[in-house]
Amino acid sequence: MTNILKKISALFAGFVLIISGAFNSVETVEAKEGSKKALIVYFSHTGNTKLIAEKAQKELAAANWQVDLQHIEPQKAYPEYGDELRDLAKEEANDDNCRPEFKKISVDAQSYDVIFVGTPVWWYKAPKIVLSFLEKQDFSGKEVRFFITHGGGPGTCVSDMKTACKGANFGENIDVYGNYPGNGEIDYDKVAPWIKKINENQ
Repeated sequence: MTNILKKISALFAGFVLIISGAFNSVETVEAKEGSKKALIVYFSHTGNTKLIAEKAQKELAAANWQVDLQHIEPQKAYPEYGDELRDLAKEEANDDNCRPEFKKISVDAQSYDVIFVGTPVWWYKAPKIVLSFLEKQDFSGKEVRFFITHGGGPGTCVSDMKTACKGANFGENIDVYGNYPGNGEIDYDKVAPWIKKINENQ
C-alpha cells in the first residue's frame, strides 16, 4: 500500500510540474504581447480613412503592439457625399471658430506610446470635427503621427492638426491618395513601411 501511495505521489508531483510549466509559458507569451501601446483615432466619412486606419492597426498588431481603434463620430451626422456635403465642408473650413460636437470617446492619450490620428482633407484643411477632438486631449510629451487621405493634396491639414495637439511630439506622417468611396485606388503601399520605421524607432 505504501509503494502504491508513493507512486501516486510521484505521478501527482509530475503532473503539478507539467501544469506549472504550462502556466509559466502562457505568462511569458502574455508578457511579450502588448509591450508597446498605440491608439489609432480617426474620422472617416466616405470610408477611405477607415480603410487606412484598419491597415495600420493590422501592421501594428503584426509587430506585437497593443492597439486601440477609435472612430470620431459627429453628434449631428454629415450629409451623404455630394453637393450638400461639399458646401457644408467649405463653410466649416472658412469658419475658424467652427468646432462641431462629436460623440463621446473615452481616451487617455497619456497611456499610449504613440497616438495615430487619421482624417480626410476637406477643402485643403483638417475637418473641424477632428480639431474639436484634438483640442480636448492632453498630448503633453506624447508622440503623435498623422495619416491623411485626399483626392487632390494635403493642403494645411497636418499643420492644422499639429496646432491642435498642444505639447505633442511629432514624427513622420503619411498622406494617401484615394478616390471616393474606397474604390481600389487607395495607395496602401505607404502604410507598412511607415509602421515598420515607427516600430524600429520605439
